[in-house]
Amino acid sequence: VDGARLMDAGTVRFAEGARLATDMAMSYTSWDIYCVAPITTRLGLPSQGSNLASYDLWAVGVNCCTSGDTNFHCGEYDNVDARAGLRQVSAEQRPYFRLAVQQAEAAYNIEANHPIFFYWVEDPVRQKTLFFSAAFGNWVLANGLHFGMNTFCIVCFVVLFNSKTRAADTHLKMGLNA
Repeated sequence: VDGARLMDAGTVRFAEGARLATDMAMSYTSWDIYCVAPITTRLGLPSQGSNLASYDLWAVGVNCCTSGDTNFHCGEYDNVDARAGLRQVSAEQRPYFRLAVQQAEAAYNIEANHPIFFYWVEDPVRQKTLFFSAAFGNWVLANGLHFGMNTFCIVCFVVLFNSKTRAADTHLKMGLNA
C-alpha cells in the first residue's frame, strides 16, 4: 500500500500475513535511539527473494533497539497476533524516524517514498484508551496541584494582610488613647 493513501490514518488494521521485517530494522541516535522497521508481508521480505517498490509503512519506537544493530524490540514486535498500527503523531520525533528510514534506504537499497509511522500493536483501541486514561490522570493531578497552590497562596496572603492590618489598627488605637 502506498503511504500517500494512508496519510490521514490514525489507526490501521493490516491484512492477514502482515508483519515486521525486523531483519531490515534501522536506528538513528540523537540522545535517544529512534528505531524503525518496515511493515510488510512475505512478498516484501528480501530474505524471501523479493522487494517492494516502496516501503512506506514503518513500525517505530524509541530506545527499544540497539544503535547500529538490526534488532527491533519495539511495541508488540513479538506478538504473533499483532497486526495493527497506532499512528505516531509526535512532530518532535518524526524527523528522527525519517532519518532512520533514510539510513535503512541506504543500507538495504530500498525506497520509502511516503513513509508513515505506526506503533505496532495488537489492539489500537485499547492503546488509545490507555493513552486517554494516562492523560486524564495527569490532567486531574495538574488541576489538583493548581488548586492546592492557589489555596496556599490565598491563605498566605490573608494571614500576611490580616496581620499587617491588625498591627496598623493597634498603632492607631495606641495613638488615639494617648
